[in-house]
Amino acid sequence: MEGEKNTNGLNQEPKIIIIGAGIAGIAAGNKLAKQGFTNFKILEASDRIGGRIWSIITDEDGNKAEMGANWIHGIERNPIYQIADENHLLQLRHKDKSFRRKEMFISERGEVVSERLVKAVDFDYGMLLAACEEFFCNNVPTPEDNDSVGAYLDREMEEKLEKFSNGDRHVREMIFAQRKLLECCISGCDDLSEVSLSEFGSYESLPGIHYTIPPGFDTILDILRKEIPEENIEFSAPVRCVNWDLGPDSEYPVCVEMESGEKHYANHVIVTVSLGVLKAACDRMFNPHLPTEKQHAIDCLGFGTVDKVFIEFEHPLVEEDVFRISILWDNEQPHDTDLPHSWYRKIYSFEVIHERILVGWLSGKEALYMESLTEEQIAEDCVKVLKKVLKKDIPAPLRIIR
Repeated sequence: MEGEKNTNGLNQEPKIIIIGAGIAGIAAGNKLAKQGFTNFKILEASDRIGGRIWSIITDEDGNKAEMGANWIHGIERNPIYQIADENHLLQLRHKDKSFRRKEMFISERGEVVSERLVKAVDFDYGMLLAACEEFFCNNVPTPEDNDSVGAYLDREMEEKLEKFSNGDRHVREMIFAQRKLLECCISGCDDLSEVSLSEFGSYESLPGIHYTIPPGFDTILDILRKEIPEENIEFSAPVRCVNWDLGPDSEYPVCVEMESGEKHYANHVIVTVSLGVLKAACDRMFNPHLPTEKQHAIDCLGFGTVDKVFIEFEHPLVEEDVFRISILWDNEQPHDTDLPHSWYRKIYSFEVIHERILVGWLSGKEALYMESLTEEQIAEDCVKVLKKVLKKDIPAPLRIIR
């Protein structure tokens, strides 16, 4: 792509509109700028770039918390890994992380579970999860019509647990349940019964380990943004409608209407908004409507909620070698349908991201409910959980970040 020519044979640079300044929009702008294009505009509805990438500084030392994207998933054929590696971002290890290797598995009553037992259940669980992928990869019919990952895992694990009894079985059930909560956050669902067994293996995992970026995921954005002139990004610029087929009589085939009433005419438009935005606004965002097959794809793709809650304390809560507290909830206690008294039971672990800061992950309706709570309510509930699990008095946190 090196420009276009008019009928006189002279180079005439096209006008290009990019909607959204997330990683896709910024990468598109970077690519255009590197190819010599200057007549493009990135329209961003919010007041920042990054979209789902959102790193915030947590302390005076410049440590960061990832409010959004957290990992580079795999290294082969992964452009994010390539950028991070070429710019030596993966070699910068935070001093507090370098010796944190221990993961504690603790029941909600504060009973520590042996690593040996966890590994035994993990092995079975990992084999079952791999088996879930085989139905798609090998084009094999699922055991039941409209079968789900959750139902399959429950059936298969029940068979494996039959040989155990009493307390030993119960602890294994808790480990299994904790792993399913983790998978809910990975798959972005409320419950694994929502995840199709026949399609579970369709997700392609890139080979290689998962990396975090010690100086912050936003450093990737900073690198890509350097090629883009500041005036080419417009913030607080929500789009109302993309008129993408103005016809042969129009000077430009595309007109992007803003909520402000302003209009941008262009030769091309690149839409990089999230699936959530498309689901909410697809019917009114495009004129004419998108082709039926694209609308159907948008409607059918699953879209869930995964949240993080960061808790900052005045002093460290765990020993300096601990990096994660995995919570094994007691499934003998039925889940309370009253979310005010049960939402926190969806948190599968608290991880130490910096010496005094923990992060908890949760998904689904419990995550949505947490979004409605005040920071004081979240702090009270999370401290209550940590007190029970760690069996010690814990002061109120300095702040909640979410």
